[in-house]
Amino acid sequence: MIDILIIDHAAENPCSVRNLLPSAVPAGFEVKFATNYREILEGFRSGAYDVCLIDSASGNGLKLFAQARSIGWEQPMILVTSNDAGEAIRAFRNGFADCLTRDHMTLASIERSICCVVEEARVNSLQDKRRRRYLALIDNADEIIYTHDLTGTFTSMNRTGEQLIGYSQEECMHLTVAQLISPKFRNVAKQMIEHALDSQRQTFYEVEILTKHGHTLAVEVETHLIYHQGKAVEIQSIARDVNANTQTAASPVQNGRLQLRRKSGTEALMLIG
Repeated sequence: MIDILIIDHAAENPCSVRNLLPSAVPAGFEVKFATNYREILEGFRSGAYDVCLIDSASGNGLKLFAQARSIGWEQPMILVTSNDAGEAIRAFRNGFADCLTRDHMTLASIERSICCVVEEARVNSLQDKRRRRYLALIDNADEIIYTHDLTGTFTSMNRTGEQLIGYSQEECMHLTVAQLISPKFRNVAKQMIEHALDSQRQTFYEVEILTKHGHTLAVEVETHLIYHQGKAVEIQSIARDVNANTQTAASPVQNGRLQLRRKSGTEALMLIG
């Protein structure tokens, strides 16, 4: 079921939405016509609709759009426009999901537009929820997870990285990987990044990171390429504190020495651009 709020300010026009819709609304649609300002505001505030279609002959569609957004309306909006291409362009630039040209508007085009924008909004909402879950996982991970462009400039840093390295996300955006790597390991990091780009495979290496407060942090780094439209655009890295990854396991004492084993995690999160 698609719940539709229709702002009906062009009922006297023979090409209005109200006149084009049959007396029996198409199956799967639930329509509410709002004609006065009170009904319009109630509709915007209710959050009960999947889409709003503005059919106004007075040309105040952009004002109504701004009003809706100002009071929390987030659903897609469709505007009925004249044959003026400039009006449609302004509508799209201001955030309308679609436009219907009045002189060429039909029942079929109305149904098609509503179904398309609602489906797109639902897909975008689902993707946004997934993105937020991934970001929450990354921010709450025990590892330092960051991305940088192909020149080495940081593009993101998770919360653990901020805490362990001492730089805020904003500060990191002005730094390069080389600036945070201990000088004796910079060639290693550079070579491994080049190897990742050349081989297009994940790489593993150990380096020391310099924290904001002058300390060194030994980490093992796992890198992945991030692709956009088939082209590598960034590198994502997961840096694990070597000392945190060292686990002491009780084992039989041999020759008076306790045997220690290092266990490195193998799970990785991957973001697709």
